[in-house]
Parts: sequence; structure tokens; C-alpha cells
Amino acid sequence: MIKGFLVLLLSGIVVLCFYQVITRFILVSFAFAWTEEIARLLYVWGCFFGAAVLVRQKRIIRVDVISGALSASLTRIIELIVLLSMLAFSLVLVVKGFEFTQSIAQDRLTLLGYPRNWFWLPIPLAGIFASMYILEQILEHLGGWFSPSAQQN
Repeated sequence: MIKGFLVLLLSGIVVLCFYQVITRFILVSFAFAWTEEIARLLYVWGCFFGAAVLVRQKRIIRVDVISGALSASLTRIIELIVLLSMLAFSLVLVVKGFEFTQSIAQDRLTLLGYPRNWFWLPIPLAGIFASMYILEQILEHLGGWFSPSAQQN
């Protein structure tokens, strides 16, 4: 579902930027300044929801130099600590993101006049998705501790 949303966002960015280039250099009288604002908004949404997708796919940047030198059981404990830290961070994004989004609800975008909090809304929303994905990974990780192969290590 989110991947389809990201495809729409990227398509919108490409169309708007292409339109900007064409109207700025070829059809000067048809240029609209608001296209840049919308493209920037779509980009912000894409960044945060893209990060949530990376969390789901377990493709967030990791440094695993230390874990390669540790025992399997100690590595599992460190991985759980990392997942719990990621969950705490994503929950902070949700809570503080909603607080900030509400605090700037009165500010307006310069050209469109829409509330500026549309630029900040993807932070808590993507944080909700990331939290769900991390919870899923924590449960999967804890389930692996009780499997027969985990007890042999």
C-alpha cells in the first residue's frame, strides 16, 4: 500500500518538475509558481514514508562490525536493544510530530494558502507505520529466541 503511495508521490514530483522546466524555458507565460511548493511537499512526504518502507524491509543502515565478533546469543540481545531503541525513536516521532503539527496549524503556505502543517504531517504518520513495522520485527525476533535452533546456540 505504501509503495503504491510512494509511486504516486514520485510520479507527481516528476510531472510537476517537468512542467516547471517546460513552462519556465519554453512557455514562459504559462508558468505557475505553486508547482514548486507542491513538488517540495510531495518530496517531504516521500522521504518519510520511504523511511518507513525501509524499516519494514529491514534495509535501514546498520553497522554490524561488532556483532560479527560476538556470540549468537549476545548478538540477539544487541539486536533486540536496537529494535527497542528504534521503536522508542519512532514513538517520539509520532508524539512530538503530532504536537508540532498542531502547533503550526495556523501558519499558511505562501503561494497556496494551505496550512503549513501539511509539510510536517508525514513525520507522525510515517512514525506510526514505522512503529507497527518495528513491533512486528520485535515479535518476530522474540519468537526466534524460543525456536529449537536458537536454544542450541
